[in-house]
Amino acid sequence: MSLSLKLPPIALLLLLIQTNCENLKPNILFILADDLGWNDIGFHGSQQIKTPTLDKLSKEGVILNNYYVLPVCSPSRASLMTGRYPITYGLQFYVIQGAQPAGIPLNYKLLPEFLNGLGYESHMVGKWHLGFFHRNYTPTYRGFSSFLGYYGMQEHYYSHRSQDGHMDLDGPWYGLGLHMNEGTKLRAEHSEFGEFSSRLYTRRAREVINSHDFASKPLFLYFALPIVHVASSLDPMPAPEDTEKLFKHIWHPLRRKLVANAFELDTAVRRVLESLRMRGVLDNTIVVFSSDNGGQVNGSWASNFPFRGSKEDYFEGGVRVPAFVWGNVFKNRSGQVSNELMSITDWLPTLYEAAGGNVTSLGNIDGHSMFDLLKQANQTNPRTEVLINIDPVGKTKAIKVGKYKYILNPCNIWDSSCDRWSMAPGNLPYTNETMLPNTTESQIWCGDIPTNVDHKCHSKRTGLHECIYDIDNDPCEYYNLVDDPAYQDVKDTLLERIAYWESKQVEPLMPPPDERANPKFHGYVWEPWRDSPEIPPN
Repeated sequence: MSLSLKLPPIALLLLLIQTNCENLKPNILFILADDLGWNDIGFHGSQQIKTPTLDKLSKEGVILNNYYVLPVCSPSRASLMTGRYPITYGLQFYVIQGAQPAGIPLNYKLLPEFLNGLGYESHMVGKWHLGFFHRNYTPTYRGFSSFLGYYGMQEHYYSHRSQDGHMDLDGPWYGLGLHMNEGTKLRAEHSEFGEFSSRLYTRRAREVINSHDFASKPLFLYFALPIVHVASSLDPMPAPEDTEKLFKHIWHPLRRKLVANAFELDTAVRRVLESLRMRGVLDNTIVVFSSDNGGQVNGSWASNFPFRGSKEDYFEGGVRVPAFVWGNVFKNRSGQVSNELMSITDWLPTLYEAAGGNVTSLGNIDGHSMFDLLKQANQTNPRTEVLINIDPVGKTKAIKVGKYKYILNPCNIWDSSCDRWSMAPGNLPYTNETMLPNTTESQIWCGDIPTNVDHKCHSKRTGLHECIYDIDNDPCEYYNLVDDPAYQDVKDTLLERIAYWESKQVEPLMPPPDERANPKFHGYVWEPWRDSPEIPPN
């Protein structure tokens, strides 16, 4: 006997409405690029970069022009997954190295777990970089049903091998990083040697979409591509030959390869969107695009123009990145450039509310739901400040309150590009990329660099490397206001907010590298190696 004959008409109607509402929950595609600089995308005005798919999506969606991340991979990705600043759980210092027994502590619930509680099925493709010393820290033990990708900070785009930051007297610790995990089954993936990473991951993303049962539950797909991160020290930026030929007019080989990889990123997004469209679910999908941190100026020849600094720095070039959101739910703001302050920690509550969740159930997190603000302009922004980071090891502090930004010790000590405003190499030898003002609505242009710039971010009053910038009026951080008598009240406020967050921080998780992680002990594979999930002491 059918269900309809067992229920009175009103009960059946309510059941159908409830079922229909469940099915209308939006699918979520979160695209995270790796080390993509502010000017490494078309919609910010680059004349070299060709990203037609991303440019079109950004123009149809809402471009986020006042959006902040952290200056390196692991802290940013942890902020995305937890909705919390990494100072609150110990990941505020640099990145997790391959042999470090560290990760997001297991008592923290992650974004896919929250969405799964609302009826979603979550899958991940690409770079994890949030710990793998014990299987409980790997993606399929933290909310994802499947994972194709690598656990560490980098992989070679063709061999899928990685040194991941370690070496001993026998040389670098090289091993396979690629894994295909489903549920509790963890498997190193040896068969994909020679296939270019972004194409491999795109193929997997399309498989997930094509096999998903959209009628029964919505999909959360975390698409974390490795490009344009340096692939290895010996071959820093491999690119498919056919794609690189499209940009043969760019003289510098590494810049040419990075531009080719940005095009591969765009192609990957286009193909994933095609799969969603073919399944008939694109119109009910939210697409988020972000980079995890600023572009690496030295080594990969990224461009953060016109911003100052690079990946690993606390100037805008390291922590302000290209981002947008797209979807029918945001159609009232379609084509707009948002200058509302936003943090990468905001995605968890924003997407949770978009999925029908009550954000008050998320507990005491640092992120704010921007869902209403992204749907309709002129709403009150719940965010008035962004703690960029406090790193007690590097003795760095950075915060933005309103339009003012405070930084103490902004530069990574190894970064010679920190005090520079670097342009990408141009088409002709030893030239810079030609940049034209006002080419896109979201482009930022600061004019010529003044001759009286404080390159070292130095205070004559305190002797410290500290600086204050009015970012709204000086986004390129030309004019250090830290010693200006007119801004001492501003400085006091910024330092008060830093002190507040310092009272919330915990000790950084910095356990020493574990020799047992060496891939030579595991068939030359990077894989979980410890029996206990407990993070050892520093």
